[in-house]
Amino acid sequence: DHTLEVCQTVWRETNAHYSSDELQFSNIHQMPKPRQPGGVPIWVSGTLNRRVIERVARFGSGWIPWGDDIADPAKGIRLMRDALEAAGRGDVKLQVTTALPAVKGDDGELDLDRTMEAVPALVEAGITDFRVYAVPSDPSAARDFLARLVAAFRPTVGRSSA
Repeated sequence: DHTLEVCQTVWRETNAHYSSDELQFSNIHQMPKPRQPGGVPIWVSGTLNRRVIERVARFGSGWIPWGDDIADPAKGIRLMRDALEAAGRGDVKLQVTTALPAVKGDDGELDLDRTMEAVPALVEAGITDFRVYAVPSDPSAARDFLARLVAAFRPTVGRSSA
């Protein structure tokens, strides 16, 4: 938390001043400033425990569920949103990531249609970002795979495939 406080101070203030039991400084500047107002988005990873919830509420723009919380992120998302609201940060659009659950067909290849079946419920629960672990290492094959993946994903979340 201390490190995050210091980072946000130098990201936000032209001439930063900071004082804690561990560290004090004044008239420090950091350039260039982050492009985003308020600084770099901070993603917090962890299971649902008091410290992770407090850290998201105080500093976070995103949460990366961990451990058992990956199986049911909706509960954690509700807790995180409530904590943001209680911290006076209810205007933050909480981003949450999870792995896209890959479903393979009988041939061992990724079945895009069956894989996409899980997406609407995850988006409804509050997942905003998906990680994909089935990307081929060959650049040409990866481009083709990702093009098919995006084309299948967009209509699943209500976006055109264009």
